[in-house]
Amino acid sequence: MPITRRKLLGLMSSSTFFLSISPGATLAAELPAGAVPLNFPQGVASADPQPDGIMLWTRAVPRTGDGAPVNLLVQLSKDADFSTVLLQAQLGTNEKSDYTVRSYIDGLTPDTQYYYRFLGGNTSEAASVSRIGRTRTAPPPDHTGKVNLAFASCQSYEQAYYGSWARMLEDDRAAAEEDRIHFVLHLGDFIYERCWKERPDGGPNSRTVPPFPNGVDTPENRYAVSLADYRHLYKTYLGDPHLQEARANWPFICTWDDHEFANDNYQSYVTYDGPGVLDAQRKTDANQAWFEYIPAVLDELRAQPAHDFQPQPPGGDEATRNQRAMDSLRIYRKLSWGKTLDIVLTDNRSYRSGPCLPAGFAESLGMPMNSVELVAIADAGRAYANGQPPATLPYGDGTVANPAKDRAPGSLLGTEQREWFLETVKNSAAPWKIWANALPLMPMRLDLSSLPMTGYEDSIFSIDSWSGYPYELGLLMQAFEHDKVTGVVSLSGDHHMHGAGSVAYSTTDANARPVTVDFAVAGISSSPIFEDLLAVAKNDHPDFGPVVYRETDQGVEPVWNISMTAGVLAAYTYAETGISALTDWLGPNTANPGLRYVDTTVNGYGLATIEADKVGVQLVSLQDCRQDFVKPPAIRHIARFSVPYWQAGEAPELEGPEFEGGAPFPFEQETV
Repeated sequence: MPITRRKLLGLMSSSTFFLSISPGATLAAELPAGAVPLNFPQGVASADPQPDGIMLWTRAVPRTGDGAPVNLLVQLSKDADFSTVLLQAQLGTNEKSDYTVRSYIDGLTPDTQYYYRFLGGNTSEAASVSRIGRTRTAPPPDHTGKVNLAFASCQSYEQAYYGSWARMLEDDRAAAEEDRIHFVLHLGDFIYERCWKERPDGGPNSRTVPPFPNGVDTPENRYAVSLADYRHLYKTYLGDPHLQEARANWPFICTWDDHEFANDNYQSYVTYDGPGVLDAQRKTDANQAWFEYIPAVLDELRAQPAHDFQPQPPGGDEATRNQRAMDSLRIYRKLSWGKTLDIVLTDNRSYRSGPCLPAGFAESLGMPMNSVELVAIADAGRAYANGQPPATLPYGDGTVANPAKDRAPGSLLGTEQREWFLETVKNSAAPWKIWANALPLMPMRLDLSSLPMTGYEDSIFSIDSWSGYPYELGLLMQAFEHDKVTGVVSLSGDHHMHGAGSVAYSTTDANARPVTVDFAVAGISSSPIFEDLLAVAKNDHPDFGPVVYRETDQGVEPVWNISMTAGVLAAYTYAETGISALTDWLGPNTANPGLRYVDTTVNGYGLATIEADKVGVQLVSLQDCRQDFVKPPAIRHIARFSVPYWQAGEAPELEGPEFEGGAPFPFEQETV
């Protein structure tokens, strides 16, 4: 993807540098006299490979500790020992960017592995040299070879150690060259702005983030509120040796989810205490820290909306302050990997409308949770039923006014990003379009209508994900169907579970055919969702327990997996009888059409291999990551899937799961 020279003077005057490989042009660069020695405590990183370029990153802190600006050198080589240096150029950084520095190097050879490092001034005691990073460029546009990528999400520093990164690194080193990972796709929650004081089950955390420079302390948690706080989190997380090694070993391609700013946020609004509260300065601070610590190719892309962090003027009314905070950084973009693959990254937080229903609204109508129909009415607003929304809601005594009757339909992407996304996938010439999608497309619904004599309706587990925005999800899927877009595969995170399923072009028509597939990846280290559900069921809602868990002599069985795939009647029946044969007879969960697999109890990561005629995916589940380790945690099991390429007018076929090393409950019952 060609580099542009837009804003080049601005790049050269900040802590982002534009450098180009040319014979002998930059090899003579040296540090100025008196250059201070440096530490590189957060390691090195590379990002967003292009056929002829790459973004390199480090944080260079003066050992003098006096806050002065510093100079450093970047070196690039094809040799791990730097016996031949292709580039040696001087860079500079200062406190304004928290001593982070980004250098975009172009003029590189496509599909080539490079090594890089950074150097500061020397002392008699020790040279100041960073660790060595390894990266690679994307192949040329006509390249048709296979692509190997890893995808990851949700890496709470406190809830577990980074055994997932350690395992990924060790296995990749042992793999044949043709099977090694080309890049890592990080789907968000790189940091967590909130630090909970205990685990969901009340036990202690695995480790602790040091006190915030500012921060807010509540009885349940601490959370970041300032630029210094967000920088503090990135510095803490990147002090972990395994995460640091992963960033030094592979180029990363990153988007974000909510915890890079605030849990369940939308636009510049936080939702900790119910209705959204504008926190524009905090959003701007979070954006700046992300830009400083997560390298990405933004300004350098041609004819794309992405752009680097741009400080915004303060002041104005609420709408102005909100818009300026959102506009301070734009990260949705498209990257390409040869002729085979386009990677389309969306921002699922910065442009979304607020939640369609407030917390507790369904309960006020006498419902156990938000029903599928209630969410559809509230989310579609004035567009519901082809522009004929009901004046009152069909719940309770039927007199409750429909609060969304005159409201515009909800949107998770925002109009501008949605139009860009649809045009991008429609016009892509690549057979495969990987959608880097922080939130699962798969519905996470409970088929409560299957419970006899209750009058319950099928309900939605969480409206913070795509399930809470069915109107726009329907627009996207219908566009795929109408425009005959094929080869879109969503890789998603957020839900702290492995999952796989197909998604139909209609969110309401049970007979609609699939138009895409979605693979949700478990958290690298964040507590699996089953732990949260188990705590809620045991402590707050014991009547909810049978759809969540079953106590046995061998431990707790995650019945929630049955609820998602086979349905709540099957789950209740199994919880009471322990007879697994009844599960298939009573299922499947018709509220979750297309859902093929869930594993809600583990940490892990995903691996994908993309070839012209198929995509293969492995969802890797690890043994317990909550303890520190010398050797990486073992793999518990791997679920393997395959998606053959489908032509226009056909539906994608999700093949699998096939298991290696055993299977999670209740799937192991099928493999006995």
